[in-house]
Amino acid sequence: MDRRYAGRAERRALDALLALSGAWLAAGCVPEPAAAVFEPGDLRPPAVASWGPSGSAELVIAFDEDIAEAVPGFASSPGPAVSASRLGDDRRSVVVSLGGAQEPGAAYAVSGIVADAAGNLSSFVLPYWGFNPDTPGLVFNELLTEGTSTHPDAIELFATSGGNCAGLALFIGVRENYDARFVFPPLAVSAGDYVILHLKPQGIAEETDETVDRASSGGLDASAEAWDLWYRGGDAALPGKNGVASLYSSPVGIVMDAVAYSERTADSDENYGGFGTAALRDRVAALVAAGAWVASEPPRPEDCARSTGTTSTRTVCRSSSSGDADSGSDWHVAPTKGATLGRVNSDDAYSP
Repeated sequence: MDRRYAGRAERRALDALLALSGAWLAAGCVPEPAAAVFEPGDLRPPAVASWGPSGSAELVIAFDEDIAEAVPGFASSPGPAVSASRLGDDRRSVVVSLGGAQEPGAAYAVSGIVADAAGNLSSFVLPYWGFNPDTPGLVFNELLTEGTSTHPDAIELFATSGGNCAGLALFIGVRENYDARFVFPPLAVSAGDYVILHLKPQGIAEETDETVDRASSGGLDASAEAWDLWYRGGDAALPGKNGVASLYSSPVGIVMDAVAYSERTADSDENYGGFGTAALRDRVAALVAAGAWVASEPPRPEDCARSTGTTSTRTVCRSSSSGDADSGSDWHVAPTKGATLGRVNSDDAYSP
């Protein structure tokens, strides 16, 4: 048939159908809608809530709802290989057993698929760091926040107990919201040791991470008495007067210590509770929620360590005893030329 005539026939059929539909509507003959054939139920797949090693050869992955099945085929890369996976006793987690021990602090990834009771599948690939059974006690001890070309930004930590730093993660910010992250190499420390993380290295050969000899590294503000480590991930400057730093047991672990510092007050900016930015306000609130910082409700800038007057030689530091009450009362600004990176802090305080 000629396509022109076929097109005319189709149009005539459509016109007739429309006319008939109009008649039905005019006569009130619209049929009652039928009951829905498809009844929607649970269509959302499980979401990962948390994960990480629970032992040298075991991982636990927690979800936000009950899990009905861990689909066979879980894998870890690089080895050790997954030997088994099973549902946890709480029905909201999967326990992944490895065929061998993880290297403490080494980077791995685990992948798998789970299903909930409605049959919704969730697949994932998650980074994790090898289980460290011997983490030390570390606290932030001194912050050089107003670095210069001769005294760049740096963070000093103090060891309250010995152990191995492998896989610990330091954030400028908090784990969920940060500007820079540093994952520690294997480094055995003893109680009383100092660790300095230099945030703006020059990139010279002398700037070596000290994991054996505390006197082996050169570079600006390197200390012969402390363990010197160097950040190599780009710009990791500390905020000059208003910021947060935090330390976790791993990049996906629990918070071990933190410090929030500010020169602002609750009256500085009414839009952000005086913190100046939503990011700083939210980071301080996250520390308080995690039990890592003591503050009022809601937190105020006055709850932070005071940072008024800081310079490259006037650092924010703890007392000489490195006391830790998780609050701004632990901290003061050292006097001019009072920076003590790698040594016992001065109890003298800057007075404007």
